[in-house]
Amino acid sequence: MDKKLTKNPYYGKNSKGKNFTVRILTKIVCFLAKIIYRPVYHNLYYIPQQESYLLFSNHHSLLDPILIHIGMPEYIYWVAKEELFSNPILKYILKKIGAISLNRNEVDLSAMRQIISHLKAGNIVGLFPQGKRVDKDEYEAIIPQAGVASICTHFDATILPCYSSGPYKAFRRNHFYFGAPFCLNPKSDSLKKSEKNQNLAIEIVRQCYQIVGLPYFTK
Repeated sequence: MDKKLTKNPYYGKNSKGKNFTVRILTKIVCFLAKIIYRPVYHNLYYIPQQESYLLFSNHHSLLDPILIHIGMPEYIYWVAKEELFSNPILKYILKKIGAISLNRNEVDLSAMRQIISHLKAGNIVGLFPQGKRVDKDEYEAIIPQAGVASICTHFDATILPCYSSGPYKAFRRNHFYFGAPFCLNPKSDSLKKSEKNQNLAIEIVRQCYQIVGLPYFTK
């Protein structure tokens, strides 16, 4: 049997010790996902063990954080746009699962403090650096926000790149690929800090797409 299609040893197990709502949601989601979307996780050996890190991925569906999350060994605290918290029901769920609200229109110091706090506590934080869902055929049209690089360099965080395939198809295998972990190297040069962070943010996204051989603003 193809080694990359063997059973994921982590599937649905990272909610252990969490609150009752999270454990129930995880069981329901895992059951439905296994039947409907049949996620397959490649290169699991790249996932860091027993250390905090930032997981970055491309983003083209609301299902991305759900399907990535259930295949990870550790619980992920996802960063979500603050607009999602305007719905009372969704806000309740997002709060219960520990999602971090992010204002995408300005520098959100509260979100940054929460992310850094999680990293210091040894937790995993998940982000979509392009900031919005991106059409698969126009994935180079969206430039990532420079702020994500600032977080990484400030904390010298390990980055785990991920690529999710799509669009997802029901009752077919849907694939998720992990790449080798890395840290950003903010070299000293004549660029302004904002320009430097922008280039580093682009490098993060480039690493995600390179996992499956897709170019992203290749020099």
